[in-house]
Amino acid sequence: MKRYIILLFGCFYILMAAACSHIEGYLDIVRQKGISEEYLTVLAKWTRSQILYSQFETQTHISATYKNTEFQRAYFKEYSKIYHLQEEEARRGVEIQKRKASNLTEFIFYAYVPEKSSNDFDKQGSIWTVFLVNERGDRIDPVEIRRIEPVTAIIKEFFPYINPHYGIAYHLRFPSFDDSGGDIQALKLVFASVIGEVILKFEGH
Repeated sequence: MKRYIILLFGCFYILMAAACSHIEGYLDIVRQKGISEEYLTVLAKWTRSQILYSQFETQTHISATYKNTEFQRAYFKEYSKIYHLQEEEARRGVEIQKRKASNLTEFIFYAYVPEKSSNDFDKQGSIWTVFLVNERGDRIDPVEIRRIEPVTAIIKEFFPYINPHYGIAYHLRFPSFDDSGGDIQALKLVFASVIGEVILKFEGH
């Protein structure tokens, strides 16, 4: 019996390590393609991932990036470098991102569900309920969940955990609930369904 318990806990920790290693594995691939270490560091900082298992089979895998002010700044800096934007173009881009951050709290997320009909986050009557919980415990419902179609080369390079051959990527937008667009808050992004519940935690910095 003791050996069985040890084996069970060993399998559990292996599965947890596998979930955590998904993001790092994807980032290693992108490093070889020339995306800067600086951007990848910020991407990893604001990306969370969780896999739900049933009898060691994947039930769902969700990864999400919190597109807060720090992330938006790193994203646009990397974009400007790759596309050789002029200083004025880059400045306008930063200002646009600041205005967006003041009006919306945004995420991009990728979901793999083996049963494709259950990957329906953007559909009316979806099996999933998606919401945020802020540090006060308030629930915030999204104003938009939109499927990303097509998944362009830019999306795949900047968010390397997205694999359009297996899962679906979505834009997720919530109303801004403080003056900084939610950046200073500790947030929980919740995906709930009959399949199970995924809770991704983003701590304020």
